[in-house]
Order: sequence, then C-alpha cells, then structure tokens
Amino acid sequence: MKEEFKAAYEIFLKEWGQEAQERMAIEEMSELIKELCKKIRFNRDKFENVPNEKIEDNIGHIKEEIADVLNMAEQLEIFYGTEEIEKIRSEKIQRTLKLLKEVE
Repeated sequence: MKEEFKAAYEIFLKEWGQEAQERMAIEEMSELIKELCKKIRFNRDKFENVPNEKIEDNIGHIKEEIADVLNMAEQLEIFYGTEEIEKIRSEKIQRTLKLLKEVE
C-alpha cells in the first residue's frame, strides 16, 4: 500500500464506515469482473467485427476498475489488519513460487 493513500483511506473508513466500504468494494469488484468479461468476449471473437475504439475503451475501463478495486481492497486491509494480511500475501506468493519450481 502506498503510504500517501493511507491517510485518505482512514478518512474514508471513518466517514462512511466499514460496512459501507465493504459494499462499495463488492460493487467495484463486480464492475471489474464485467469489464474483464467483455475483454474475454472480444478475445474470443478475435477482435473481428469489434471496432478498435471499443477495444481501447474497454482496456481503459479495466484500468479504472483495477484502480477502484485496489483502493477498496487497501481500505479493507486497514480495517482487517495490514500486518497480518501482508504476512498472508507473502506466504501465498512463496507457496505459489514453490509450486512453480516443483512443476519445472
């Protein structure tokens, strides 16, 4: 988490509360899912008959939704405990790297 965002996140949590921010996180995640599904549909069609402008718009929307999801996830991280979540993230990354080595 960028330290420059943390103060703002804490203000948002204090102003709107944990439950409201959890609902907003769900909404933002669903919007990202929707945009990724569109991209998959475009890929399945191999971009045939899909105007370049529409593809570029979709990619722009994906980037915006990723930013929204990250902002909401980091707010939840503050509420649920940054240190513990960072520890869990690290463990999961290490476990996946170990699995990749085992496959090689």
